[in-house]
Amino acid sequence: MPPLTTATISLELLQDCLGTLEQLTTGITNLGVDATEDPSQAPRVRVLLDELLMSLQQCENDLEIYAPSSLDL
Repeated sequence: MPPLTTATISLELLQDCLGTLEQLTTGITNLGVDATEDPSQAPRVRVLLDELLMSLQQCENDLEIYAPSSLDL
């Protein structure tokens, strides 16, 4: 990703988030479809999904922008 400029950081960050979300959606969907055709790939896809969620949760914790509710426990 290109560095953010100081003039429109919030807009650039939002665009980066949406672009990354689109890439993740496409990539995860493709991996899931491929794994349904070759079940031997399923464990690796599940590991990837777990790692993505753990990374997201760690970032939320680091930035202190997410407080898990009692329903999440």
